Amino acid sequence: MVKVLIVEDMDITREDIIGLIQWEQHGFELLPSARNGKIGLEYALRYQPDIILTDIKMPVMTGLDMIEEIRKREQDVKFILLTAYEEFELAKRALEMGAQAFILKYEIDRKMLLRELNKCVEAIRKEQDVKNITVRAHLGKLLAEGDGGIYTSETSSSEIVSRRTYFQWIGTSILLDIWRLKMRNDIGEENLQDMLTEKMGSYRFICLKISEREYIIFLKSPDSNSQMEQQRYLRDFVLSVQDIFRELLNTQIAVAVGGKVSNNRDILAARREGADILQYRIFRKGSCLLEKKPDECTSELKDKILTEVEFIGRDIREEKYTDAKKKIEELYSKDIADSQSIETLKKATVKLSYYFREKGYEVKLFEFDEWLERVQINLLQESIYNTAERFGYLLEILRECTEKQYSRKVREAMAYMRAHYHEDVGLNEAAVILDVSPIYLSHLFKKETGITFSGYVTSLRIERAKELLRQGDKKIYEISDLVGYQTVQYFSKVFKRETGKNPKEFE
Repeated sequence: MVKVLIVEDMDITREDIIGLIQWEQHGFELLPSARNGKIGLEYALRYQPDIILTDIKMPVMTGLDMIEEIRKREQDVKFILLTAYEEFELAKRALEMGAQAFILKYEIDRKMLLRELNKCVEAIRKEQDVKNITVRAHLGKLLAEGDGGIYTSETSSSEIVSRRTYFQWIGTSILLDIWRLKMRNDIGEENLQDMLTEKMGSYRFICLKISEREYIIFLKSPDSNSQMEQQRYLRDFVLSVQDIFRELLNTQIAVAVGGKVSNNRDILAARREGADILQYRIFRKGSCLLEKKPDECTSELKDKILTEVEFIGRDIREEKYTDAKKKIEELYSKDIADSQSIETLKKATVKLSYYFREKGYEVKLFEFDEWLERVQINLLQESIYNTAERFGYLLEILRECTEKQYSRKVREAMAYMRAHYHEDVGLNEAAVILDVSPIYLSHLFKKETGITFSGYVTSLRIERAKELLRQGDKKIYEISDLVGYQTVQYFSKVFKRETGKNPKEFE
């Protein structure tokens, strides 16, 4: 709706103009009318009209004085003058001040009034299009480059604050940082702004496309002072935006509420606050609204998560892929989701990736390095549920590769040694468990894997030792015992032979 204010001191003339047309049917919201320029100025500042129909000669304050005061406050208003014949020179002066048109009040009729109002509407739309392009360009550059994007080093803080706001409204805005959770198709920034505006005409906002997946909306705060009403207003807006994104882009979005913007200097701080909160979208499923950062999770939950990762690592070593997949799904969807800790998520994922990489090397699946790198790259771009799915997919690859590469007896022997490598066991013990002769098992193992049975046991022990050394919380003699060596000296000798470094030198 285009807001219209009528300022006229003669009651009968004012009422005649009000009754000329059905205002709402033609897209106009008629504001309370004023009987002189002083009241008109007060209403203009309070209601922010788009068009003002005003008489020129009025008591208390003239129409020209009112126009001059409104112009000083840099309000974007279109003026239509109501004048008499003898006021023609004054009307010419008003046109020079930027008035849109003038109408002889004794000749005004429905057709004439609608024609002049619609001319104003068309002018407003054209100016708005130009302003939107300019504002989006400046805001986009500011958000991409920081203060240097708009202001030079010679621009003082006071100049920045005093400059006109980017937004076509008076009052505080709320920055909303938006992230598309799925990428199905794309739509131009201008088209999206137009469609949002068309469907959400009761709100005032500016929408910016920051990247292929990220958008920012500056939303004018409601006039209400009630915090509850402001929150309801914000949530209604977000729900509507989420519906439109789902309809137009076939995508779900996470929305983070950044800081409030009262002047130009607030924009970057509000953006940083929104981006900081938006990180936590990865712990949510589907469309969501994030209004603040979550509280820090307990140390007990962090320890539980990392312990569970070790259990999963054991399952991967022992090729219990079904158990590992189930535990990974539960770990990410429950404990990690509850923690909402990005730090713990990173630690758990890095540690889990190590177990996958270790198993990948074992079965000569060297491209696992590249696949696991993708998991790390996408960790903070996707939800934790996507990360769990990626690990599940890699488990299926391991299962398929393992089953194709080795015979059942060799797989059973490898699984047995992964479970018992730290004990004093070897070829003979494994042969008894598998119900085959040691000679047959030794020949079959070397034929399929390319290494001896004892060499395989050594590789398991050394890989586990390297993992424990990286953790850095155990003595070398403790590690030697944990991986199955009876003396530190022999452990150090084998470690040096296999890695080229002493345990003390290994990082």
